[in-house]
Amino acid sequence: MKKLPFLLFFVLFSCFPERDIKHPDQDRQEEVATDAIGKEYPGLDPYKIYCGPGWGIKFCRFLLKYDNTTWANAGSRIKFSNFYDDTFISISNLDSIAPYAEEGWRTGETTYGEIKWNIEIKIDQEDVLSFGYDYYGSSEEIEYSIIYRCEVIDGVLNFSFKGQTFIFNPS
Repeated sequence: MKKLPFLLFFVLFSCFPERDIKHPDQDRQEEVATDAIGKEYPGLDPYKIYCGPGWGIKFCRFLLKYDNTTWANAGSRIKFSNFYDDTFISISNLDSIAPYAEEGWRTGETTYGEIKWNIEIKIDQEDVLSFGYDYYGSSEEIEYSIIYRCEVIDGVLNFSFKGQTFIFNPS
């Protein structure tokens, strides 16, 4: 009679399938930050974009691929560089839509005389570069913001902002 509760307990629990108890994070693959050539950096946040001057240039996938390339369209010119002299893009003769870009744009906050702007890279992929441009003018408040997108499709550069797209060919 004393064995009956034990026998019932054993029969009940042996009929249930065995459960493998896992921590919820065990099934997820560990995300690791990698640079443009695939080297892993486990200590860095894999969701942050590290592309920028200094040690971050090795993380710039787009700029590594298109470093020192020039693209032209009807008198306008765009040139990419992997942060030589801290610049990543220079734009010339594209009307007034890219103020002060002929000298080259840098990421972060820049002041030119009384004029101030801030640029932050939003997307950095092998054939796509997108960056935000906040223009302050001479005040401390943002006057306007623009998202620029550079995408190479079938060997031509599509440069887009404010719903407009300009097509540039390699030169």
